Amino acid sequence: MCYLGIGDTFTPCHKDLCASFGHNLMCYTEDDTSAFWFMTDTSAALSMAMYFQSLGQELDLESHAMSIEEFAAAPCEIYIAEQKAGDLVLVPPRSCHQVINHGGLTVKMSWSRMSIRSTQVALHHELPIYRR
Repeated sequence: MCYLGIGDTFTPCHKDLCASFGHNLMCYTEDDTSAFWFMTDTSAALSMAMYFQSLGQELDLESHAMSIEEFAAAPCEIYIAEQKAGDLVLVPPRSCHQVINHGGLTVKMSWSRMSIRSTQVALHHELPIYRR
């Protein structure tokens, strides 16, 4: 997929589908433009889902953009990275993540891949969520 974004646009906090590995390459930016990534470990998926429910939200609906205060109060480590032109961000399976664009125009290319292990994890952990 290709993403075009400008400053102050974002993706809501979410997990990539079916425990896949996410790849995101920033292909182009204007001037000092970047994107800030907020990510969790793979192992934090359940605690983040429960945290979302405590906020009256549902993680897997991809409808809630978390505030800095909500990230600070999260029940797990939150990793923050700044992505600039040419940077590739790798998103672990089941990592809860949110991206916020900063500055001018950004162009990012994104793709996912699955391993045999991803398929097993998806079958046992993700598909039951999707079936709710």
